[in-house]
Amino acid sequence: MILILLQGLLLTPAGLSAGVDVEELLNKLVTNSGCQPLAQKLHQNLQDIADVRPKEAAILQEYGFQSYNEQKISCHHNKLVLQIYQMLDSVAAYGIFTLYRTSDATPLHGFKTMATESQESIVFAQDHFFVKIRRNTSPSTRPVAIKIAQFLSQALPENFLLPSIIHYLPQQHLVMGSEIFVMGHQALNFIYPLGERDLFGLAHGAEAVLADYQLPNHSAKLLLVMYPTQQLAKKYLEIAYQQYTAQHPDQQVFYKREGPLSVIVLDSSDPEIAISFLDKISYTSSVTWDPKAEPISVGIMMVNVFIYVGTIVGITLVVGLSFGLLRILLSRLFPGKIFDRQNTYQVISLNLKTFYEKPSLPVKTEKTSDT
Repeated sequence: MILILLQGLLLTPAGLSAGVDVEELLNKLVTNSGCQPLAQKLHQNLQDIADVRPKEAAILQEYGFQSYNEQKISCHHNKLVLQIYQMLDSVAAYGIFTLYRTSDATPLHGFKTMATESQESIVFAQDHFFVKIRRNTSPSTRPVAIKIAQFLSQALPENFLLPSIIHYLPQQHLVMGSEIFVMGHQALNFIYPLGERDLFGLAHGAEAVLADYQLPNHSAKLLLVMYPTQQLAKKYLEIAYQQYTAQHPDQQVFYKREGPLSVIVLDSSDPEIAISFLDKISYTSSVTWDPKAEPISVGIMMVNVFIYVGTIVGITLVVGLSFGLLRILLSRLFPGKIFDRQNTYQVISLNLKTFYEKPSLPVKTEKTSDT
């Protein structure tokens, strides 16, 4: 039971991040960089964020939010704000990274994982952490912000994993940086208003990605939804199509389903282009074969049966011979005391009588007379 308890603790998110103390990391950053803290560190849980920003808290809860830490610092007369989101896993951190990515963000190289920069911030996702460094628009602030971001990236674990649904997006005509990975309808409605209802059933363990595509004279949005089962995909695709077309009768929606993957083309008025997007996406299920789990042949099975039976017979013979040798030895060492004794003993028996005896019924006789 102790081993199982320890294993469960190691598999929890807190156990996985036991080597990273965010508050200690921020203290080390301030000490090593020569920066000065401008305010006390801010630590918030989901309830703290819900009290101030309830909509953001609902979205963070869908991704698997753990904690939030913030530190305001001053480095060489440059004011910066460090924001670190601790998520459930690296997939959730990637989702927050895509959700908070601004339209003017450009890729930033020199990091272990995915990082971008804009005029006001530098952000990156690594392991199950999403880090955002807010700065002002002054050009002198950029080198300082990049050095701080690199320091944090070196201190955090290198694990990073993209969700599998991202690999189904067609790369041709894809607007780079437009893909947004969502894990709930709150996040999906935040980036593409669909109403308060969960049209696509994302609450049942489904994941989705929304991306923009730009052609010479046409644009479109592509929504991919991966469900746990094919039955859920079929059910919610039909429901979503009916409700969406009822809410937006002037828009055309093109969709298809392949297994648990649903593909929906939105904001497209050209049927040929929409169908071309649908044709580019295909789902193929994979089966993993483990050679160790291969069924054994009949010959090997019969050999194992004979070995098992022979082992049982051998054990029986050994036990029987051991008992016989033990009896002979005890008879010689203790003659007439244990085995082959002269005195006879009576066995105590209980003379139990039958408590229930079926009583004999009297025979009733009737006289008959001739009339």
